[in-house]
Amino acid sequence: MNQMVYKTLESLKARIEKSPTMYFQRGSGHLMPCSFSFYKPTSEENILTFFEETGFHIPESYKDFLMLNDGAILFNDISEYANGAWAIFGLEDILDYIEQKEASDNLYVIAKYDSTLIYIDSSRVKAGREDYIFVGSAYVPDAEDIVLNFELWFERLVVSQGSFFWDWNTLNSLNYNCE
Repeated sequence: MNQMVYKTLESLKARIEKSPTMYFQRGSGHLMPCSFSFYKPTSEENILTFFEETGFHIPESYKDFLMLNDGAILFNDISEYANGAWAIFGLEDILDYIEQKEASDNLYVIAKYDSTLIYIDSSRVKAGREDYIFVGSAYVPDAEDIVLNFELWFERLVVSQGSFFWDWNTLNSLNYNCE
């Protein structure tokens, strides 16, 4: 069991147990009330069937996540503005997405926030690489390598309170507009 995935999930669930609605600080001073939900675990057999059907390799840390929760809804904005939520895909969600959209030979979607998509590069997982996470858009066919694996991406997503943390180094005092 991947300890980072396990500890991140357990800590988050412990916080939610105390208060089902949690408030998170977002950029530009916004405070957002959020809810969370976790799906039931999947089995090794279902993961093997997924691989046999798709040919997509699943990294161990994502397998561990799936065997704890076969998907989750994180940072679901329940304010009057309802900005959306992070959907971390389970196996059925991935298959549904593949059916709806043309799939790449190597990339498959594992998470979504509005039009932002998080992919795993199956060929990199097969090769034993740890830099297999990509970010892209539902509207643009290209995806950008963000040089992360699942456990780092997931932990940072939770620590950053659902923010697009991979974009933080692109903003600086010369190119942002604080309103």
